[in-house]
Amino acid sequence: MGYNKSLIKRIENVFRKSWEQPALTDWGSNITYKYGDVATRMCFIHSLFDVLGIKPGDKIAICDKNCSNWAISMLAIITYRAVAVPLLPDYSKQQLKMLCEHCDAKFMIGNRQLSTLWEEGECPMYLLDTEDLLTMTPNTATDKVEEEAFHRFRTNHPNGYTREDVCYEAEDPDALMLLSYTSGSTGNPKGVMLSYKSLWSNQMFASDALPYKPGMQLLLILPMAHMFGFSFDFLYGIMLSAHLYVLTKIPAPGVLIKAFAFIKPDYFLCVPLVMEKIIQAKVLPVLNKPSIRFMMKAPGFRQFICRKFRNQLSVALGGNFHSVIMGGAPLNKEVEKVLRMVKFPFTVGYGMTECGPIITYADWRELRAGSCGKAALNMEVKILSDDPQHEPGEIVTKGINTMMGYYKNPEATQEAIDKDGWLHTGDLGVIDKDGFVYIRGRKKNMLLGANGQNIYPEEAEDQVISYSIFDECVVVQRDEKLVALVYVSDLTLKAAETNRESLDLEAIRQEINQHLPKYCQLAKLEQRYEEFEKTPKKSIRRFLYH
Repeated sequence: MGYNKSLIKRIENVFRKSWEQPALTDWGSNITYKYGDVATRMCFIHSLFDVLGIKPGDKIAICDKNCSNWAISMLAIITYRAVAVPLLPDYSKQQLKMLCEHCDAKFMIGNRQLSTLWEEGECPMYLLDTEDLLTMTPNTATDKVEEEAFHRFRTNHPNGYTREDVCYEAEDPDALMLLSYTSGSTGNPKGVMLSYKSLWSNQMFASDALPYKPGMQLLLILPMAHMFGFSFDFLYGIMLSAHLYVLTKIPAPGVLIKAFAFIKPDYFLCVPLVMEKIIQAKVLPVLNKPSIRFMMKAPGFRQFICRKFRNQLSVALGGNFHSVIMGGAPLNKEVEKVLRMVKFPFTVGYGMTECGPIITYADWRELRAGSCGKAALNMEVKILSDDPQHEPGEIVTKGINTMMGYYKNPEATQEAIDKDGWLHTGDLGVIDKDGFVYIRGRKKNMLLGANGQNIYPEEAEDQVISYSIFDECVVVQRDEKLVALVYVSDLTLKAAETNRESLDLEAIRQEINQHLPKYCQLAKLEQRYEEFEKTPKKSIRRFLYH
């Protein structure tokens, strides 16, 4: 499937060709927007921009939960050639206000709660409620701006908006398209500037790597305001003329299973935590039963049991998908081992907001155990190490996907992108002779052992989660010894029929250490009674813990 170099013209073509096809459905609602409905609403939003004097290149913030209204608003911003600033609604009130002012937005689309960020009369931009935007009519317009927008819309299209009316001006590929704020797991958020060609390159990668067939259906679970979900769930889905079912909130597991069964998505994007919870809750307890472990030793029974688990997992996810694609964090090694054993079709990619997001990827049939694939289309990857195949070094990358820099932060930009154009990811890894990358940990998280050995706390944390009851873990260094800060939820304790007071931390520590190298042994487990503080994309704010 080929792409023109203009993202906007590609979107125009989709709306013209797919006018009568279903585009967006909020899962659980009885309302479905066809591509023609979406294009008509986008045209009205453009009229609002015109009335307010907004020009291409101006910043427009959008802040709301996942919903069809968010998707329509975002498409309107992109095709107007304004700069989209997606803000995660999970930010605190203070952070949202700071980001709104930092990005210099002239218009904001979001939920009603955003109006309380400023004192009355002090809001620096025009703010429109997402719900009102798509339910209002000329008779319900709340102010003169909206009335004038309706007037212009009707004047320009007296006989209604048709597919022949869809015409957008192509973008400058080097211009700023999107300003995405990182979540700040290691400090304050930074505004990543992504050009049209970066997002276009990510779409080229997707068209080459991800499945395509007419009438595709996708289930969107990841936040569309985060680059992984934005590029490969939302934007790529639109480029395919797919029908996107949007989860407006994380439902109960039973509701999610019903959604999979009804939609039968053609591929499924998630963070590793989703698969880890499924495997740890549903598969590992069965696999660890003495009778199953005994039968697994017989080749015939082993194949039967693995096939049964694979089929059950497939059916639970709709049974129609090409593969489950994970990203955003490393996959737990024990869970990966199980998925490989039952031959489940999954893959783990690697990327970051600064690359919009893709850096490395491999199809599930090619992915090597423990790796996150090879350099993606239009990207180069290397390891800053004297022996990159064996000695971990920082992962650096460059290519079309790479950001333009951090907004209003030239110092951070110079620190991230060197004079030769290599983006320093801050991640440590090795690369094999065939180009497969293996992540070892974050550069900022790396600890130095007493004998000079480099210690990657993620390695120990992975084992804590795999071989204990704990849900979350952060490994820190105190007096040259490793201490694991651990947390277990009430739900997990209830399922295990135990309580916090009954946990034998020393016995658990000894069990975990059996699976760790000597240089990475834990000296202590320290139990926390509250979850770790997290970023909006649910990464632990590690810098808060010592």
